[in-house]
Amino acid sequence: MPDFPVAQTLGVLELGILISGVLFGVFTTQVYIYYKNFPAETLWIKAGLVGGMWLLELGHTICIFHAVYFYTVMTYGNPSAILQIPVSIGVGVAFHAIVIVMVQGYFAYRIARFGGRPYILPIILCGQLLAQLVGVLTLSYKAITIATKSLEIYNRKWGWLIECTLCIRSAVDILTSCTLVFYLWKERSQVFKKMTMIVDKLILWTIETGIVTSMLGIVLLIFYIVMPTNYVWLGLFMILPKVYSNTMLANMNSRADLRHTQSNVVMELGNTNFHLNSSRGASTKHFNIEVNTEVINTHDGLNGHSTWDGSVLPSKEVTI
Repeated sequence: MPDFPVAQTLGVLELGILISGVLFGVFTTQVYIYYKNFPAETLWIKAGLVGGMWLLELGHTICIFHAVYFYTVMTYGNPSAILQIPVSIGVGVAFHAIVIVMVQGYFAYRIARFGGRPYILPIILCGQLLAQLVGVLTLSYKAITIATKSLEIYNRKWGWLIECTLCIRSAVDILTSCTLVFYLWKERSQVFKKMTMIVDKLILWTIETGIVTSMLGIVLLIFYIVMPTNYVWLGLFMILPKVYSNTMLANMNSRADLRHTQSNVVMELGNTNFHLNSSRGASTKHFNIEVNTEVINTHDGLNGHSTWDGSVLPSKEVTI
């Protein structure tokens, strides 16, 4: 089978699946750290988002590991089996779609809480997420009905939809990251000088998470367009949802690092008090800055408590 050498088909696919398995272990560790550090988190975040995502990732991992069993045991000695995929990969694509839409939807929700009304951009993002979800679920169904018989026919008929969903996905990542950075940079000029270091960290984390996910999606798209006859793109496809879930949990867990900022600011998780004392002549001014490190409280907008994933844009109560 000169057109489908093992190293460029089964080899890269299994490598992608093994890396995905490792990333699932990392994600599980991050989930444990999250529950340990943020026990009082909002229920829908703690149980619905994080807990639900772990179950979806477990299902995805089971599906793709079944693919390894399919190629190396069930179809052992049958090289033509590489020209098709097992049903488990088609089902795994559905888990894949839901995980990524959950992650991107969470960041769209943060934009809505951060930017306030009118919710024009979040509505646009939600429309893109809905289109992406419908597209990938369609690909999942077609993978089960067509790709299980011939991956070549599947790519020829539905390759355009794969390209469209990957483009939408990367566009959502870039737009979300740029928007959050814009809001943070805008707020940076309105906080106390001591607080700019924390806002800078938030900007850096936002850029890092956006770059990782969007660049991986773009690389996957390039491999799919340039080298559609091998499975490099499919190997990356196995990794993609794990990258999204890990970047989201890393972003959420990084809030704990804000307690270790090198300043006169003393932080505690939960409702945290910052006390900055400054003297001017004989008078003393006391600044009490309350920072809510829980995820989204009941206040809207940027005036008041933080609305950026329970971060640290402060509400200020100044007594002179």
